[in-house]
Amino acid sequence: MHRIERHYELSPVLAEGIDQLHTALNAFWAEAGVAPEAQIRLSTALAEVVANILQYAVAAEAEPIQLRLRCTPHLIEARLVDRGHRWERPESTFVLPDDWEERGRGLAIAAAILDRLQYRRLRERNCWRLVLFIHP
Repeated sequence: MHRIERHYELSPVLAEGIDQLHTALNAFWAEAGVAPEAQIRLSTALAEVVANILQYAVAAEAEPIQLRLRCTPHLIEARLVDRGHRWERPESTFVLPDDWEERGRGLAIAAAILDRLQYRRLRERNCWRLVLFIHP
């Protein structure tokens, strides 16, 4: 496994941003040499968080979302930064909603399959950090 770090920009338009995310992940995984299970876990969690940002935080005419992907022998990390609306964190962060709710599962799914999912608002920016530890 290689130590690599790559930076990408994702369109704030839903379909374009998701397509760009998949393209970025394909290029990153080809270079990183990470086990398929780890790729699936991080890709799924990242897709859920990016979908939430695109659907609820940013407008289609907003500036691009910044994505940094980093891989070391010990972890895989994704960082996202956008200038969208602040996320109003519910009391029970990253918990699955009731069965009859139609929304609200994405962040709970991401948190369940990652080792760490963090959010903070810093200088008018939403900052997300997704971490998956690699166990030899």
